[in-house]
Amino acid sequence: MSVPRTLIWTPAPTAELQLNLHRAVVGPAALVPVTSGTVLLPRRQIGFPAALRLAEQVRRTGVPALLVRWSPAGEVWTDGEAAGYTGAPRRLVGLVRWWRLDARPGAADLPGDVTEVRALVDEGRADAWVTNLPSGAGLPINTVLPVVPVTQGGSPLA
Repeated sequence: MSVPRTLIWTPAPTAELQLNLHRAVVGPAALVPVTSGTVLLPRRQIGFPAALRLAEQVRRTGVPALLVRWSPAGEVWTDGEAAGYTGAPRRLVGLVRWWRLDARPGAADLPGDVTEVRALVDEGRADAWVTNLPSGAGLPINTVLPVVPVTQGGSPLA
């Protein structure tokens, strides 16, 4: 994994979140329905500032959103109020933003199903969806916010 990866988790139901983001013309991201809510997977090359804007838009729909960005060197996360990190994550967010983030040591507290999605992202199982996402919003909902199907008893991205 050479490119830092990003996910946003929210307890919001996928269909509701998809409609809210579509109304706000926000994206692109692949939405992965999980038992605990929805995982948004933005395009692979998204920068931290753009990911923060996407997470903030999710929060504007009236639900919390936890942004997690990671690479082999470390992880950084924020829920919009608190932030934390493991390893050496400054390169993930940039030096100026790092100081503004005021992150404290500690890993993100992700639900088990979100941790499973993250592991599958690390394996490259989400790449078919996230590498084909357009680089901007304003496109039809089926190209901006594709919903990744989840099979019962199977992996979300298998």
